Amino acid sequence: MPSPGRGLPRLVRGAVLATFCLLMSMGAHVAAGGSPPLSPGLLLCAGLLVVSCVAAADRRRGFGGIVTVAGVSQVVFHLLSAGGDHGGSAAVVTPGPGMVLAHVVATLVVGAALACGERLVWSLAALCGVVRALRLVRCCPPPGPAPAAAAFAAPRPVRRWILARSGPAWRGPPVLSH
Repeated sequence: MPSPGRGLPRLVRGAVLATFCLLMSMGAHVAAGGSPPLSPGLLLCAGLLVVSCVAAADRRRGFGGIVTVAGVSQVVFHLLSAGGDHGGSAAVVTPGPGMVLAHVVATLVVGAALACGERLVWSLAALCGVVRALRLVRCCPPPGPAPAAAAFAAPRPVRRWILARSGPAWRGPPVLSH
């Protein structure tokens, strides 16, 4: 498995975050009685959201980073959805306390779920790296002792008669002559 911060895993992680942000906002708008908001401005912002989420997926993101992206996207998509549906009237664009609470709760729930998913993806990538390293270790048996090291591996018994006959003569005090 390649690093989740590069290639296809990065693209998928960024796209998942952008999709959740977009669906959460559009779903809330439709659930509140609005029509599906498909305007050129909304599509442009959705494209920018995907690009920015993929760009930000180069590293592991925590709960705070994910909630920030989801919260900002909620505000932007709420303004685009409400303005397009009702001609931009200030009464609809300015949310009431119930709507703000619903946006905050949805953002926190989605942020928590995606942060857990982020932890899982990065943990699986680390586990795959460990498994790959263990396979390499198992495939390559440890080398045997080197020939020079084998000679010194086991001590040989010392033979005293070899010591007595080899080497220079023992020196000591001179013998006294009579």
